[in-house]
Amino acid sequence: MLNQALENTTLEYGALSYRTERVHHIRRESLKINTLGLLHRLWPQLVWVSTTIGDSCSLYKKEIKFYCGEKLYLINFSGYDTSEGDFTSLASVHTAEYFLSPTTAFFEFIKEEDMHHVQSKTLLTSEITSGHRYELVCITDSGLIRYRIGDVDTCTRFLSEADDAVLLAFKKTEIPRIPLISIAYRTGNLLSISGENTTEQHVMITLRQTVQKWKQHGIYVDINDFILYPKLDAFPARYVMFLELVHENSQHDNKVINQQQKILQNNEIMSEIEQQLCEANHIYKDHRDGDKLDPITCILVRTETFSIFLNKILVNTHVSIVQIKPHRVLKNEEHIQFFYDSRIVNPN
Repeated sequence: MLNQALENTTLEYGALSYRTERVHHIRRESLKINTLGLLHRLWPQLVWVSTTIGDSCSLYKKEIKFYCGEKLYLINFSGYDTSEGDFTSLASVHTAEYFLSPTTAFFEFIKEEDMHHVQSKTLLTSEITSGHRYELVCITDSGLIRYRIGDVDTCTRFLSEADDAVLLAFKKTEIPRIPLISIAYRTGNLLSISGENTTEQHVMITLRQTVQKWKQHGIYVDINDFILYPKLDAFPARYVMFLELVHENSQHDNKVINQQQKILQNNEIMSEIEQQLCEANHIYKDHRDGDKLDPITCILVRTETFSIFLNKILVNTHVSIVQIKPHRVLKNEEHIQFFYDSRIVNPN
């Protein structure tokens, strides 16, 4: 049906000549790599763009906004969907919060500090507290299956008449206790060699603070993407992080390379990541002070490394493209070797 509509539109505007002109237009606009608003230039009538931009995906928000430009409104994805069902709806276009839908499934919550237990104590919706993180457990509406989804969510607040972010359809004398949640991280993206429990959010905070410190040294880069793995065959064990950088205000490769050389040639600058990780996760710092862990090793990788990893490796594992989530922890030896092979070697 959609293909037929596209075919009719093409015929209306000149068939092959229109297609040829359209291809040339897309190519011309796509080559303007440092110009804001590619999406608006390609589709002038586009009003808004929706994709996942909360918490674990917030790293990509700046790049997405670059493609949106100033004329397109960027909002968080409309629903918190999983293979098991659609469990939420978007609470507001202004935040990354969702409503849990009580008619879709029965929800329970495991405190973040209890997640590692095999039989963790669960809480009901009436027992959770705003500002805390919980792993989500759900029971299907038929009541036959109960399972841990593997997502850790933050309870940001509860729905109330005082919230201006969510307009209520009508006045009620009593509003049900409906939590608003935001997605924090996947449980599989947690690193713990000796009980330090470094989460994805710890690493995100570390990298944001590191980028700010680097700017004070005249290094103007942003983190394009990152991934880690625990190196257990060393003593003491340590984390290894692979980083792909982009220039702060440009997609130009030469500018990125110039900044990377400054980092590679200065061990003190690279060690900023270790210092910030100790600040973000105090248990990690305690284990470092107690010589249970060696300092993190950071390796810069070439431009497009993560794009190649996604397209050539993850997509070929027969997983639906819509189910591929950002990988933060490497567990496959072949994948680990791929990143080592993509590292940037210090010319000195």
